[in-house]
Amino acid sequence: MHIDLDAAQAWERLRASRWSPPGRANTGSRQKTYAAALEQSEQTFQAAAAVGTATRPMQVFYGLSQAGRAIAAAAWALKGDAWNLTSHGIKATGFHLPFPDIQIRTDQPGSQGSFVTVSEALDSPVWGKDLVRLEDVWDLLPPTFATRSPPGTGSPLCSRTRTASARTSTLS
Repeated sequence: MHIDLDAAQAWERLRASRWSPPGRANTGSRQKTYAAALEQSEQTFQAAAAVGTATRPMQVFYGLSQAGRAIAAAAWALKGDAWNLTSHGIKATGFHLPFPDIQIRTDQPGSQGSFVTVSEALDSPVWGKDLVRLEDVWDLLPPTFATRSPPGTGSPLCSRTRTASARTSTLS
């Protein structure tokens, strides 16, 4: 689905959804989490736009984290307590390596880490124990699109994601 909105229009719609939350976020602690997470996400993204480049990544990370909490609170697929996120859900290792070679992995499917839970709610694969280089993830950021190959043309992350997706669908 594609909706043609600018950022101000998108935030206006999201703010309106706090009063009539979607999915399972319509009552109780899910509703409170949804409303608070959306508010914090918007404020954190606004702060990111106003600060320098040294602080901006941290603000964006926490804005995404709060957006993930709102998605998890509303997700129909997350039953019981599964929507209540307990950690980031993604880890980095290899800090002794050159910066592009730092390795990232996600928690295992079924955990309550933010990255994994939101991925599962969105039916998006996680790569679990497989390590992915920071450079490969960095190349997926929109500002790098003009300076890299088109998606699916040999990027190691693309092939790992396809492999993870194939593994996930064979387990279903």
